[in-house]
Amino acid sequence: MPSFRNSSLAVLLLTAAAFGPLVAQDIPLDALMRGGRIHYDGQRYDRAKEQFTRALDQYGATADNVMLGQIHLWLGLCEEQLHNDTTAADHFVTAMEKDTAVAAKISSNEQWQYLAWTSLISATRAKYNLEAYDSALSYALAALKVDPSKSQTYALVANIYSALKRYDDMRATAEDLLKLDAGAPEAMSLLGLYFLQKPDNLWPTPEAMAARWDSTAHYYDQAIAAYEKRFAAAKTSLAKLLGLTDTDSLNHVAFLLIEKSRLQDQSELKRYIETDLSESRRLAEFAQIAGQLFYAANNLNVASSRAGTAMLRAATETSKDTSERFRAKAETLFAHAVEYDSSDFTSLFNLGITQYQGRKDSMAQKSLRAVVEGTVVPIGNLPQPWLDSVLALVNPASVGSGHVELPGRLAETIDSIYSAKGRRNVGFSWLYFPDLRDRKLTGTATLADTAGMFLSLEMPQLMEQAYLWLGSSQTGLATTLSDAGKKDAARAVYERAIVNLLIATKLDPTSPDAFQNLGICYRETDQKDKALRAFETADKLRKGR
Repeated sequence: MPSFRNSSLAVLLLTAAAFGPLVAQDIPLDALMRGGRIHYDGQRYDRAKEQFTRALDQYGATADNVMLGQIHLWLGLCEEQLHNDTTAADHFVTAMEKDTAVAAKISSNEQWQYLAWTSLISATRAKYNLEAYDSALSYALAALKVDPSKSQTYALVANIYSALKRYDDMRATAEDLLKLDAGAPEAMSLLGLYFLQKPDNLWPTPEAMAARWDSTAHYYDQAIAAYEKRFAAAKTSLAKLLGLTDTDSLNHVAFLLIEKSRLQDQSELKRYIETDLSESRRLAEFAQIAGQLFYAANNLNVASSRAGTAMLRAATETSKDTSERFRAKAETLFAHAVEYDSSDFTSLFNLGITQYQGRKDSMAQKSLRAVVEGTVVPIGNLPQPWLDSVLALVNPASVGSGHVELPGRLAETIDSIYSAKGRRNVGFSWLYFPDLRDRKLTGTATLADTAGMFLSLEMPQLMEQAYLWLGSSQTGLATTLSDAGKKDAARAVYERAIVNLLIATKLDPTSPDAFQNLGICYRETDQKDKALRAFETADKLRKGR
């Protein structure tokens, strides 16, 4: 029998036999945990993660809950140091589920608290944006446990409860925030939202349901006042940094900082501070104040818009003097919302409606025209090949609807094109072709069909209403001018109204109000046959309802 005593194969076999059992042998749990902590303290987070993962793999089925809580805690810390927010958040949630004492341990360590809270809030927002509200709530409640001192966590929890229609939990969370910070505007806004959103059938009595609008106004008024103080304080800090005493100049800079803070690309904000303000050495200070201004302005816009919506609803549910009181307050609130975000076209649209209802036709026309001008762009100025891509969406299958939604990637490209042309708004995802809806296309639309086609930020319902209310306000304004003897000026406004009302009738051929106002405009511009047909159509539509 041949001997392998001196062969390399024998050495290899002996080596495998000697070390094979060691590879398969489990390392003690305390050694893995100790090794993981050593690597973590040395900022070797990948190596630390390997040790803790091995501990979980080898002992996850046998370790008690306290030890499992420790393993998941350390894995969460490693993952967050490696910027894996959601994975880290999952480990922190599991750690607290396994051992209720983990939350206190995290809270007692400032760095751990920061890492855990950051990961949990990031995961909360990610899930909230995906409308995965149950998952978002799990993360947010865990964030509240590790750091119950941050008002924004309470606001996130309450907003998730709102999305889940758990209104009493939403209110309780807002009241918990008030215990932490009496008068916190975030809590006041949430309480206002509670009274605004709670459905009619959940109010115990008709009196309680009727009183909710005054409660809504009360809490939003307090929130707005508090946010205004924050905004004023940030402006005062900005004035000191710039050495400015002129109010107009200060407001100009403040609102430019806010506008640029809204952009996804923050390089524009940096460029403005460093170049336009010549403050490169104090960039961090100006960026901090810009953040304070943006946060306050954004909250003022949201709180004012929601409060205005509540007052507009209240105006429709009440009558006479009470209704007018609510309408007037809604008008003031929507104007306030627009003051802090001129691109809030929903609030601008609602402002136009309240002005129209208050018989302020000239002001309503201005507001509603700003909505149309801000949300609509003709497609004719799109470059090739993007224009062809847009026209391809208008085909025999889609032409009858008068509108179509752009696919995501095409919409993103269109936004980029308009951004390069100086449009600061994004979301041009709706294509409208009202002039073509009665056409029988045999193929896709062509360049010859682009007249009257436009892209918009707004979906069909608001777009239809925007043109209707704009045309209606212009009809009212023209009538006022005519009654005052200003016939030429009145005719010019009637003709502008006709253009907008025609678009409204094409976007929504079932609107009797659009045809009724169109009939008035035709009659007053001596187009009697057209006026008669418009009035007849309006009458048929009303009877058909």
